[in-house]
Amino acid sequence: MEIQRSEQLEDKELLTKLKEGDELAFVKIYNQYRNKVYSYAYQLSKSADTAEEIVQEVFIRIWQKHEQINTDFSFQGYIKKITLNHVLNHLKKIAREKALQEEVFLRIAENNSRAEDKLLEKELRKIYEEAIAQLPAQKKLIYQMVRTEELSHEEIAIKLSISKNTVKNHMVEASKFVRDYVRKNGGVICFILASSNYFHSN
Repeated sequence: MEIQRSEQLEDKELLTKLKEGDELAFVKIYNQYRNKVYSYAYQLSKSADTAEEIVQEVFIRIWQKHEQINTDFSFQGYIKKITLNHVLNHLKKIAREKALQEEVFLRIAENNSRAEDKLLEKELRKIYEEAIAQLPAQKKLIYQMVRTEELSHEEIAIKLSISKNTVKNHMVEASKFVRDYVRKNGGVICFILASSNYFHSN
């Protein structure tokens, strides 16, 4: 009992000196409480690195606020409260940084995915144009007039002086050739793009 009272008196004397800005008193308090702060911080954070950071932050704060120390209250309770607050703030900061990091990674992944999709679409467009280029002249012309110029069969028949039925037959044959060519030469690309669009929409 006498030993505990003696320690309390010694603490109060140190705190009084610390409050007055005595650096030696601060060093003694640091040496006396450093391990306790570390143990408590480690117990809360489960991280040795975090606990070391908290020790530094706690004692920096104690020195910065030394004039506000109340020597009538338990210093152990005071320093424990400061440690708890710093650990909680540290964990909140880590949580925010992790959330931000995940968001950044997600955006990068989305951008990369979109860039890959554009490359695939470009490659698919190339295969599509190759298919059109291989069509006989008449079929190619009719196919482009329908797909690009969006003309009706009747309008094409009038422009080319052929029957609507001829236009229709050319279009059916041209469409089948283009479809088969793209399926044969770009099937994998079509599958990748379809899968990518599916996962983006879900």
